[in-house]
Amino acid sequence: MIARPVICQLASVAAAPVVAALLLCLAALAAPRTARGASGPDGARWQPRLATGYDVYVHTYNLAEDDTTETVSEAAVTAGLEGRSARDASHRWSLRGEVAAGTELIRELLDASYRWRPAGRDRLRADLSWYGRQYRQDSDYDLSSDNQEGLAEVRAYPWRHGGLGLDLRGGLRWLDYATPSTLEQDHRELRGAVFLASRGSLERSWRAGLRAASRSYPDSSAIDRDAVALEASWERSRLEGGDIWLFHRSERRAVADPDTRPSAWSHWSEARLAVPAGRGAVVTNLVSEVWRYDRQDGAYFDSWRLDSEAGYRWGDLLQVQWQGLLTVEHLAAGDSPETYTQVGLRGSLESYAGPFSGVVALELGHRWYRNPADPDLDLLDLDLASDQLLASSDFDYVEVWIMASWTLSAHLAIDVTASYHPERHTEQDDDVALGFGSARLVWRP
Repeated sequence: MIARPVICQLASVAAAPVVAALLLCLAALAAPRTARGASGPDGARWQPRLATGYDVYVHTYNLAEDDTTETVSEAAVTAGLEGRSARDASHRWSLRGEVAAGTELIRELLDASYRWRPAGRDRLRADLSWYGRQYRQDSDYDLSSDNQEGLAEVRAYPWRHGGLGLDLRGGLRWLDYATPSTLEQDHRELRGAVFLASRGSLERSWRAGLRAASRSYPDSSAIDRDAVALEASWERSRLEGGDIWLFHRSERRAVADPDTRPSAWSHWSEARLAVPAGRGAVVTNLVSEVWRYDRQDGAYFDSWRLDSEAGYRWGDLLQVQWQGLLTVEHLAAGDSPETYTQVGLRGSLESYAGPFSGVVALELGHRWYRNPADPDLDLLDLDLASDQLLASSDFDYVEVWIMASWTLSAHLAIDVTASYHPERHTEQDDDVALGFGSARLVWRP
C-alpha cells in the first residue's frame, strides 16, 4: 500500500483539468474588455489563442524476426490565454494558461511570472510553471499514468555595488503520478543557489556561485539524493562580432543508499566561439561531460563524453541564415561496450522574416563502437550479466529537425514541428527509427 499525505491527495492529478480550467477562466474574466491583443487602461495586454492540430509518434525496431512499428497519433484542440503587463511597469507580470483536449490526452499548462523592477532594476522575481496530463482509458499510451509536474522559483537581488550584484535563488520542483510505479515515481526537490555576478555591461558578463538541491522519493527513499555544485560562466559579445561563451559546473551527487544506486561526481563544461570571417563567422562549440562513480556496475560506469562542432555560419538572421558544421562525438567508457566515436555533417537554415519562419536542419553521420556486438554470438550461451548483451553494432544515421511557422493572415498561422532519426546498423536486427510530427492551425484574434 502506498501511503500519500492528504495535501497531495487534494492536489492530485484527477483535479488537474478543473484547476487549470478555473485558472484560465479567472484570467479571462480579469482581462479588460478592450482585449483581443489591445492594451487595457493599465497598459496590460491580453491575447487569446485557439489551435487545432494533429500529432504522430512513430517507433520502428526489430522484434524477434520481424520489424515492428508502433504508432501513436492524436488530434487535439487547444484554448489558451496570455497576458502581460506594460513593459515600463515597476511591477511586471505575465500569465499564460492552456487547456488541450485530444483523442489520447487531456493537458493543462499554467505559466506565471512576476518581477519587481524599481528604477528599471530587478530586485525580486517569482516564477511558477505547472503541467498536467490525463490519459484517456482507450489511449495507446497504455503504460503511462496520469501525472502533474511543476516548478516554483523565487529570485532576489538584495545587494549591488559598482558592477557587482548578489543573486539568491530558492525553489521547489515536484512530480506526481496518479499510479506510481517502478519507472514512474513521485518526487520532490528543494533547491537553492547563491551567485555573484557582474552587472551593467552588455559586452562582458560573468557569474560564479554555488547550487544545492535535495530530492526525495516518497515511495523509494533508498534513492533519495542530495547534490551540491560549483558553477561559473563568462561571456563576451561584441556588435562587430567575435562572441565567446564559457561555462563549467562540477557537482557531487550523494545517494541515500549507495548499494542501491552509487553516488557520483559529474563535471560539465561548454565553450562556444564565433569569429568573424568574410560575410559570416567561423563557429565552434565544445561540450565535455564527465561521470565518476563511487562504485561501477553495468548501469553506472565512469565515462567521458566529448561533443564538438565546427563550421561556418553566414547570412542575416532577420532574412535567412545558413550554417554548415562538422560534428564529432566521442564517449570514452573504458571496456564498456558503450564506448563509441561518431562523425557527422550538419546543415541548417534559420529565418524569422516574411510569412515563413523557423529552423530546418539535416545531419548525416556514422557511429563506430569500440566493442561492437558480435552477430555470430548465441544469446542462449551468454551469461545474463555479460556486457555482450548490451553491445550495439555500428550504424549510419540521419537526423532531421523542422520547427517552422507559416503566417496565413494577420490572425491565422500554421505551426509545424517534426523530427526523424533512423539508424541503419551493420547488424540489421539493431535497426531502429524514431519519428515525431506535429501540425497546428493557430488562430490569434
